Amino acid sequence: MNRKQKYGQIRKEAIACFWALVAVIVFWTIAGIGVSRLNITIFHTPLWAITGCIGTWIFSVALVIWLVKHVFQDFSLEDEGESLRMEGADEQ
Repeated sequence: MNRKQKYGQIRKEAIACFWALVAVIVFWTIAGIGVSRLNITIFHTPLWAITGCIGTWIFSVALVIWLVKHVFQDFSLEDEGESLRMEGADEQ
């Protein structure tokens, strides 16, 4: 990967993280506030508390797993020429 491709990938990951944050906020709003109108309880706990807390956490974990599998890439931030120069300096 050249420098331009690396910064393009970094930008792609940052934009994906922003949209993931927006998705979590929307999900949290719907799962918490949207469900609060329902009069449902589970073990004497309102449904909105469970969906707003535990549901949002599960959604966030699933979203991070998707980001790791489909968006993020593992690469070195060092330039290839720079790492070769560093190896040569260590040998001397």
